[in-house]
Amino acid sequence: MPAGRPPAPPRAGPRLAVISPFPPNFSGVGQYGWHLAGGLARTGCFRSITVLADAAPTNGAGAVHAAPPGVTVRRVWRRDDPHAAFVLWKALEAERPDVVWMNAGLTIFGRSHAANFAGLTLPALLRRGGLPVVVTLHELAETVHLPALGLRNGPVVQWGARQAVRLLLQADAVVVTLRRYAERLERGYGVRHVHHFPHGAFAEVEAPAPPAPSPEILCFTSLAPHRGLAILLEAFRLVRARLPAATLTIAGEDHPRFPGYGARLRASLDGQAGLRWLGAQPEAEVRALFDAARVVVLPYLATTGASSVLSRAAAHGRPTVASDLPELRATSQEAGLRVVWTPAGDAQALAQALSDLLADPERQAELARHNLDAMRPLALSATSRRYADLLAQVAGG
Repeated sequence: MPAGRPPAPPRAGPRLAVISPFPPNFSGVGQYGWHLAGGLARTGCFRSITVLADAAPTNGAGAVHAAPPGVTVRRVWRRDDPHAAFVLWKALEAERPDVVWMNAGLTIFGRSHAANFAGLTLPALLRRGGLPVVVTLHELAETVHLPALGLRNGPVVQWGARQAVRLLLQADAVVVTLRRYAERLERGYGVRHVHHFPHGAFAEVEAPAPPAPSPEILCFTSLAPHRGLAILLEAFRLVRARLPAATLTIAGEDHPRFPGYGARLRASLDGQAGLRWLGAQPEAEVRALFDAARVVVLPYLATTGASSVLSRAAAHGRPTVASDLPELRATSQEAGLRVVWTPAGDAQALAQALSDLLADPERQAELARHNLDAMRPLALSATSRRYADLLAQVAGG
């Protein structure tokens, strides 16, 4: 259950439909949708909130996330189904909402370019059909190195990605979580209906737990090559040579584009001491996971969009060591966070930064205090209210 107040009694507001990937599938976009749906329910501004979500995995992970209180979840579409847009159109006809919020990344509909392009046409179709729609766009293809994310990067792919963005921009309003994305869309596509809502926290920002007694490092991520886990494991061996009591917890499950990656990575290890692997974590246990850590690490080689993990670590009062990548820098700068930066892919530098920070409690405390203060205006309740006001405005024409 999300932290914070229970849902407020609904007023006679609009009926909201949400199109989003949704836990237990593990993705940053899905986590954002889950938390924001719960936050919107707690505003009491909507007569009903129904999430039209992707099908749950069949690996027994379905109990990891229950529906947020005040939210109905209908699992109506499947990844890599080229007919997902048609399925969603029919579901919306049955649901008859007053306004739609589509929580979108450029690959939410699967690994197939055709399935993604077809799915991302939906906002334009809804607008033409007279149904008000707000899109949150979490990533722009032209700002990332697609091959590092396991995607082809030819001219046809780039053209298709730009056309998909043009279709998404036909929504009544578009939200981005990085200011640099709003500026790029306005400059490159000539639009004026883009709103910048900072990513913010996934809960209310409260006083953190006392620092963990042991030098534990947490990597909370989906498992994929571009997450830099191989670099992290190499760095951790060096950290253990300097700080034998140090431990590393890796929490998360395989990224949808890289099934089986975590198992292959674990099989390549030879029983390294101090290393703990966890799968997907129930939301109720996430705070305890961060509380148990001294330092959170983001060893990424490539990113797409604002970092939810960077925001979570700051809101939980844990300092962060992160790869110096544009989207991570932007997330930090726009929220006013302080982060220990290392060059992406440099295991030696990562090990040095982790060792130095673990050995310096005063630096840890200073980073934690600063970042907590920076995150307080970006609590989930504030973000949810901004969305509620925009959705009501769009629903009212």
